[in-house]
Parts: sequence; structure tokens; C-alpha cells
Amino acid sequence: MKNIKLITILALSSAVLFGGKATAGKAKVNFKETVVARSESSGSIADLTIDSDKAIHGLQFDISYNPSEIKSIQPEAISGFEVKYNEISEGVLRGLIFSMQGHALPENLKFEFLNADGFEGTSTIEFKDIILADSKGNGVQAEVQTYDISFSNVLPIKTELTDAYPNPFNPSSTINYGLKNDGQVEIMVYDATGRLVEELINGHQDAGYHSITWNASNQASGMYFAKMVAGDVVQTQKLVLLK
Repeated sequence: MKNIKLITILALSSAVLFGGKATAGKAKVNFKETVVARSESSGSIADLTIDSDKAIHGLQFDISYNPSEIKSIQPEAISGFEVKYNEISEGVLRGLIFSMQGHALPENLKFEFLNADGFEGTSTIEFKDIILADSKGNGVQAEVQTYDISFSNVLPIKTELTDAYPNPFNPSSTINYGLKNDGQVEIMVYDATGRLVEELINGHQDAGYHSITWNASNQASGMYFAKMVAGDVVQTQKLVLLK
């Protein structure tokens, strides 16, 4: 179960996105508490909404987060818009969204939050130094509140193996996988010749996110394959043991 607490803090300074001046426009920037879904990449999605008396053509923001709990934060691509973001320091992401053709931003912007491997619980995400700009690049004042968004009852949208970590590894690697439905699950490890070297799981499991650690201390260095069979889903993932 995962809960991500989103604390949004707005600080509109006299600086503006494209060199314009601050105006009397007003906007509210909020996260929708009810729009939460599980994406195919095992992340949680929340909608950032902009309620403004002026059309918003540019958005700049910093996001502060705990990298031991959150692996990455990615604004969703928007057709016709430039969506740029990069890490300016560990645990701080800077984003910029605008249109070169002068289009106004949609009212809802989706952000995907990927939890760090093995993390479950509550993590604090802080939006700060948010700057909104109108069609002329002038700053638009905004108000924002604090919200708690629950990710507690979200299940995978499909059954799949996700990235094992670490990989390459020595001597243990954790194999992560999601199950859309309850059912029989088998996870086996084979060597490069196709020989079965270990049976990790063979039994019934509930829908949800799971992991199993393979300790290969008694195996030789080389390439191995983790194979999952769950219902009609069969997937294989390459593992590299380096000693």
C-alpha cells in the first residue's frame, strides 16, 4: 500500500517566466485528490489543476522529494507543448512547460510518481517556486493549499515482471512483479543453457505488487533468466551475476 503526501507551496516572485511583469491575474493550483491511477510503469498518477481567470501559457516549478522513497517524478507529455525537466540537485526537480505556438495550457496536468524499489508508505512531495505566465509572459499570482492524496487501494493494471535490482548483482537480486488478478504464480531461474537452477515461487498469490530475492551465492558468474508464469502471462527477465 502506498500513500504519497503532496504538499504544494507557491511562491510567485517579481521574476516571471519569459521576462514579463507580474499582473493582477489570479489562479489556484491544486492537486485533485480523487484522480489517482496506477500506470503501466508501476507509478502513481495525480492531476495538477490550474483554475485561473487568465489563460495560462507557461508553468515553471521546483519539486523537492526524498530520493530514497521516490525514484522519479515525471510530468506527462502534452501534445503541442515543450515539457522540460531536470534534476538541479539530489532530490530537487525543476520543470518548465510551455508552447512555442502560444497555446494555453490545459487545466489538468498529469504527474507520475515512481516509488523507489521496496518503498511503501508515505512520502512528502513539496512543490515550490511555482511561476505561472500568461500569453505575454507576465506572471499570474496564484493560491495553493496542502493536500493528502491516497494511493492505498491501487492495484496493477496488468501482470508483469518489472526491473530486478540490483542487476548486475552479487550475490543477491530482488525480482519485482505485479499481479493484476489473484492466481497461481511460478517464478523460476534458468542459466544460459536453459537448465533450471532454482524455483523461487510456485503457488497461489493475491493481486498486488510483490517481490522475491534470489541469493545466487552458490552459482557461478554469468547470465541467468528469471521466468514468470502467471495465468496466460509468461515473461522472462535477464539477470547478470558478477562475482
